[in-house]
Amino acid sequence: MKIKTSTLLARRLSQRAPRSGMTLIEISLVIALLLGLIAVVFLGIGSYRQGADKAKCKMQLAAVQKAVRSGANMQNLIAEAPMVAATDVFGPGLLLETTPVCPSGGAYTWIDEVPVVGTPFGNCDFTGAGTATTTHVLTVAETADW
Repeated sequence: MKIKTSTLLARRLSQRAPRSGMTLIEISLVIALLLGLIAVVFLGIGSYRQGADKAKCKMQLAAVQKAVRSGANMQNLIAEAPMVAATDVFGPGLLLETTPVCPSGGAYTWIDEVPVVGTPFGNCDFTGAGTATTTHVLTVAETADW
């Protein structure tokens, strides 16, 4: 009994293992999901950086404030006594070795006297234009007992 060639070919094709692999649509979907996750991560990193810069700026303002207050106490200076920030506060052997720099690019302004308790010695002019970050100014609540 002879079996036709086409019948043998049909049997072999039906016994063949199913093809494995991914379609173009599946690959495109995976790539789109990965790109979406990467975008979310980059947005989160930007917000984290802005918050970290604001925190660092405020910590520097607080460090200067505390250095000025402690320096005034050690020198028996009364509140509102004249003091020039550039020459009396910042520099080798003075209250702070280096002048702080705002990490966001803002500029610090210092008053020219020993601050009254609750009054900041300096502020940063960074306002966070177009971002969620607000100003880097110390609030009254943050300097209430300084």
